[in-house]
Amino acid sequence: MQYQLTQFLPLIEEAIHSLDIPSAPASLYDPIRYFMDLPGKRIRPVFALQCLELFRKPNLKDAKAALSIELFHNFSLVHDDIMDKADVRRGFPTVHVKWNEPTALLSGDALLVLAYDALLEAETVEFRLLLKRFNETALAVCEGQQLDMDFSTVPIVEMEEYQEMIDRKTAALIAFSFELGGFLGGVAENERKALHDFGMAMGRCFQLRDDHLDLFGDEARTGKKRGGDIGNSKLTFPVLTSFGHPDSETFKALWLEKTSDPEHRISRILTWMEEKDIPKLSEEKMHSEMEAGMALLYQVSGDTEVKSRISDMCHQLAFRDK
Repeated sequence: MQYQLTQFLPLIEEAIHSLDIPSAPASLYDPIRYFMDLPGKRIRPVFALQCLELFRKPNLKDAKAALSIELFHNFSLVHDDIMDKADVRRGFPTVHVKWNEPTALLSGDALLVLAYDALLEAETVEFRLLLKRFNETALAVCEGQQLDMDFSTVPIVEMEEYQEMIDRKTAALIAFSFELGGFLGGVAENERKALHDFGMAMGRCFQLRDDHLDLFGDEARTGKKRGGDIGNSKLTFPVLTSFGHPDSETFKALWLEKTSDPEHRISRILTWMEEKDIPKLSEEKMHSEMEAGMALLYQVSGDTEVKSRISDMCHQLAFRDK
């Protein structure tokens, strides 16, 4: 991962600093500057440039095109924070808290316009198809967010419904990041498809890891109390796996229990999960997705050493401990 941050992050930061963001009205554009300056690894555009390196060395113009992913991602986060009533993002006040909701909505909309403007930097003979893929991805992310909100209103969903949700909300944009590298590299459609499908598998891995760490991570490493998703009654892979367990009736009783001591409920659910090897099943699912994804990566042409770097990067992210 250090290689990617050293080689590509400076290019992406230079692309951000070169953005032509107007100065007025300040009430519209200051929130954009604020949000773009929040600390982060810009991992999605890094994915695009690392994938492009399979075929040629990325340059600043490539980074400007890859910035379209970051701008779209940030647009979605500004709006998600309003929907989730979140007060903090990356340790800083969210835009709607620092300013107000109407301003956050408009600034988010402007970020989306800037994302399309950045995509114009992409040098590819198949720009029309690239734009279509970007639009399909954008709609998938919106669909995924809606499904996630829908799930918060029901006691249980099927595992297939959950996987469809994370494929759209989380994995789709990661998959497009790798696919964009293929467009910029000028490779054939079948290779772009393999890169996209590889990215989908990686997106699932990363989301599965988030779900896993929330319930089973080391609090000293994650910096968060275990079981936050349980406290919020969030339906995740470990929870849905528990609903499908032979002893699911016990789990359902714990999950639906009404109590004045939510911490005790969380503790009992975690104990039940650990006794039933739910953490192991969660890890096995991550490894399965990783194996399937790597098989797709190695079908693609390009520099073998770069493939190894992509593999190392994805393993570090998928099996992180915080």
